Amino acid sequence: MIKLIIAITVLGFSSGILAQNAALPQLPKNWSGIVSVTAMGNTYQTKVNSTSKVGEMSFNSFDIPATITILKQEGRHLEFLYRSANYESRYVGTLSMDGKQIQIAYQQGSGSYTLEGNKLSGCGSGRGGKGTFKDWLNSYSTWCEEFTALP
Repeated sequence: MIKLIIAITVLGFSSGILAQNAALPQLPKNWSGIVSVTAMGNTYQTKVNSTSKVGEMSFNSFDIPATITILKQEGRHLEFLYRSANYESRYVGTLSMDGKQIQIAYQQGSGSYTLEGNKLSGCGSGRGGKGTFKDWLNSYSTWCEEFTALP
């Protein structure tokens, strides 16, 4: 009797996991949109809008076109290529259980996206870009993006 209860419990748990994974969306491969960046110092996406005084970090803000290409999707697990005019990087991401959120990470930072139909939008932050501790400490940025799936 105990073996039967254990078997039913395991079967119920397994079918719940399979049902959740079956509901996950298969994401379109290509996305196009706009990134809005606010940065202090020399970050990975900096476009210099002004000159700063010696010892003073420069403030930058700009909006530029960007694209995302989904390189790999294995269930909830993603690898994608992010490109803008002055930056390119591979990101990893994980879809939430309901398939509506994506948490991402990349070499300089992290962020999250919300998925609604063919729209993907989100915000995050990054640090540094030159690979040194001083650069990481003195250079940081925030970003928000909105993408639309391409046919």
